Amino acid sequence: MIPIAFMLALQAGGMVVDYLGKSEQIRLGKMGAKLEQEGIESNIQTSRLEAEQSSLEAMKQLRQNLGSQAAMMAARGIRSGSGNAVLFANESVGNFNANERIRNINQKGREAGLKAGKLLSTLHQKTFENNTWNEFRKSIVDKVGTSTFDAFGGGGASSFSGSKATSSGSYGLTKVRS
Repeated sequence: MIPIAFMLALQAGGMVVDYLGKSEQIRLGKMGAKLEQEGIESNIQTSRLEAEQSSLEAMKQLRQNLGSQAAMMAARGIRSGSGNAVLFANESVGNFNANERIRNINQKGREAGLKAGKLLSTLHQKTFENNTWNEFRKSIVDKVGTSTFDAFGGGGASSFSGSKATSSGSYGLTKVRS
């Protein structure tokens, strides 16, 4: 028969190897999550730059439109401060402002979506870590609960599964007669 101490040492060694394996899984998971988080942050910055570029292009287009309107009005002999010229200019500026508001709303929506993805990524990583450690804890309890106590003749985890209560509910105590 193999000595119990040797069996326990082997079991403890297996638990250490399991622990190191789970720790490495979590370390690699954290590295992957960090890369994913950085990618999402990069996408947020890219989205902001694209929105700024779009605004800049729209501003250039507005200036061209205003310049063309001013030239057209001058060619017609209409002063730039007169009613029609101001009306056209105000309409162009109003359209630009409305489009700018829509661009800002769209940008905020894209950014919120990316930030939600970042939050989900964090939650997935935490769930992975919790599940990994829960698997490790369960494997420890399963190993200790069955093999160790069986070696001592204790019947494993089942010997701890209930109380020693008798059917009368005395819990092994005897009644004291007065």
